[in-house]
Amino acid sequence: MIGKESKNTGRVSLSEALEILEARKKERELTYEQQIALEHASKFAASKGSEQKIKKALEELGMLSQQTVLAILNTMPKSEMLLKQILAGEKKAFTDAEIKKIAAIVNPK
Repeated sequence: MIGKESKNTGRVSLSEALEILEARKKERELTYEQQIALEHASKFAASKGSEQKIKKALEELGMLSQQTVLAILNTMPKSEMLLKQILAGEKKAFTDAEIKKIAAIVNPK
């Protein structure tokens, strides 16, 4: 919005974005872009409880940046190949064992 400063410019997960947009919708009418973002988040966001559990487990591993954790949470990769593509952004090479460990956290069977 022109002429307005943003209060917080940090990254958030889809479920956090969904909460923010729903709260704003109660306050005032959403812009077109916000409405589209709300529709997308409501379709693809994981439940808040499961997302927090996965986020905490990924952070406890200590091998992923906050940005990569959010990318994993927002995509919830079903295959190890997709997970490897997300992890390619890190400045670290991951072993197959580490990838399997991350995949087990994201997709417990």
